[in-house]
Amino acid sequence: MSSRYLENTAVPPPMIDRIFSFRGVCTMVIVLLIFGFATRRLVEPDFWWHLRDGRQIVQQHSIPRTITYTLGAAGTPYVDFEWLAETIYYLGYRTAGLRGVVATYFGVLVLLYAGLYYLACGTGADNSSALLVTLLAVLLGSVGIGPRAHLFGWLCMVCLLLLLDRFRRTGRGIWLVPPLFALWINLHGSWLFGIIVLAVTIASGLVEGRWGIIVARRWTAAELKRLLLVFGCSVAALFVNPFGYKLPLYPFDLLFRQSIAMQYVEEWQSVDFGKGSGKLALITVLVLLLTALLSRRRWRLDETLLMVFALWVGLSHVRMLIFFGLIVTPIIAPRLDLMPPSGHERNRPFVNAAIMAVMAAWVVLSFPTEVKLQHQLDEKFPTAALNFVRAQHITGAVLSEDWWGGYVGWKTPEFKPFIDSRADVFVYDGSFDDYLSAVKLRHPFDVLDKRKIDYALLEANEPLVSVLEQSPAWRVIYSDPMVVLLARSQLSTQQ
Repeated sequence: MSSRYLENTAVPPPMIDRIFSFRGVCTMVIVLLIFGFATRRLVEPDFWWHLRDGRQIVQQHSIPRTITYTLGAAGTPYVDFEWLAETIYYLGYRTAGLRGVVATYFGVLVLLYAGLYYLACGTGADNSSALLVTLLAVLLGSVGIGPRAHLFGWLCMVCLLLLLDRFRRTGRGIWLVPPLFALWINLHGSWLFGIIVLAVTIASGLVEGRWGIIVARRWTAAELKRLLLVFGCSVAALFVNPFGYKLPLYPFDLLFRQSIAMQYVEEWQSVDFGKGSGKLALITVLVLLLTALLSRRRWRLDETLLMVFALWVGLSHVRMLIFFGLIVTPIIAPRLDLMPPSGHERNRPFVNAAIMAVMAAWVVLSFPTEVKLQHQLDEKFPTAALNFVRAQHITGAVLSEDWWGGYVGWKTPEFKPFIDSRADVFVYDGSFDDYLSAVKLRHPFDVLDKRKIDYALLEANEPLVSVLEQSPAWRVIYSDPMVVLLARSQLSTQQ
């Protein structure tokens, strides 16, 4: 084997020292920060229709292919590009209710950021530097923490980065990449970023040279052949899915056909440096600049290209700050040199074990109860109003806030929401535009009549509420400080 692939042949430390090391303590610090976010982020608009999809997959052994939960796009063909993640979430819910859901995405987050931390350590960062930058990555990605399918996709990204790093150092592990993409395509559409990372990594090794602080090493003929075969197999693996070519095409559909929906959803907006996420992004950019100026380490060409790409994507869309954090962490961490690596922590395994045990006990004992988690939902979703709907046996078509639609459909299946937070499918048939026309008071009564809406379930401060209250054709049948439920005047609350 080539000398560039020779691994450290030093005698490994005892198992107890490796498990209860200072690095293990750092990992538990990351776990605690993730836990603090995860237990407070159950309120997620998309989750409820994901849960219904997962239930159908598990109970009926069929993947949803048309819209059935809402009236606005009923019967519209539907590419469920997150079907496998939905299945996993539903299994967590079926096992332990809302606590099972939190445990599921908390576990995914731990694997994601613990893997990122170990990747940073593997690139030469000391434990303290790797910890600091990984914590910054968690904060950058906090906007996306919750029961969301994309967490599985970003976990796949970390796995890809680990595999590429291992191949660069040892020449092994690269053939795990195609199976990873076969899994990734069925979990989330972020696989496209994985293809870009893989392509940039391969392309950067086609040249060799030095340009200031940037250096590039050319792949050997054998390495390049293997990488190109892996890339081809990875692209082929994308077609290992229940929807054939439609699933690989979905991210491009999002980019080119769903511009209206992307403009409306806040997470697709560019970073606002006046907000917390924007300030964190700005801090990260400043750290990047400082490390570039002060670090003596050269920048590999692939690192530079990926960092620029991740910075552009992250600043263009708030929800992509998590991707930005994943890419820059193993690049920044080894350049900080906060504490030169040492083995002193291996001499204190029992102290480390005690610290880790206390942290783990805190997580277990502080895990929220089902009642507390339901209370989180009640504060943001119209649970009380839906309990009224169920008690009165009300059925029919309802115009609700789009981000309530999934929850309404989950809690009261016979009370059909007009649309939910899946803006994409509603853009195609005009439902999303009709929804905006109603809530933005462009042509509210025309939309309500055309779509045969019998009820309106809206936030109390929604302008449409005032308009409907003043109309003799509508009347309030339920209200609380958060929600107003209106019905057409000729309808009875008893169905």
